[in-house]
Amino acid sequence: MRSLTYGMVVTALFLAVTALAASDRNVTVHSNSLQILEARGDIRFEGAVEVRMAEIVLICDLLTVHTDNTDTSRIISGEASGNVVMTWGNDRIEAREAVFDLDAGTVEITGVPRLTREETTIEAEKIIYSMEEGTASFSGPVRAFFKATGD
Repeated sequence: MRSLTYGMVVTALFLAVTALAASDRNVTVHSNSLQILEARGDIRFEGAVEVRMAEIVLICDLLTVHTDNTDTSRIISGEASGNVVMTWGNDRIEAREAVFDLDAGTVEITGVPRLTREETTIEAEKIIYSMEEGTASFSGPVRAFFKATGD
């Protein structure tokens, strides 16, 4: 059986949002509208949102990033919601929402999250990924589907 690295997929999703604040990465964001809510420190992309960074693609209906009120160039958290799909190579995440906490180094994925690589799929009620530890916790019910491979 091939090794599963779903942590890498969630890391890519995390990077797609954090890269918006990183000056050394090329990031392209397309959306139907953009609002800069300076008083709240929010940047809001809405409608057919597509974020591209190298081979990482994040698609959602709404992406909101929250900046530090004292340093608006620093993104501290964010949410991708509505038809969230993230692809990276052969890996794909589908969910209704992904919440990023950059200070804590976590991503919480909810709304029937499904992680797929080739013919392996894991579904759960909630997935919490720790960037620092490189671990993912699936809480459930959890369903995992593995296709048997012959030698």
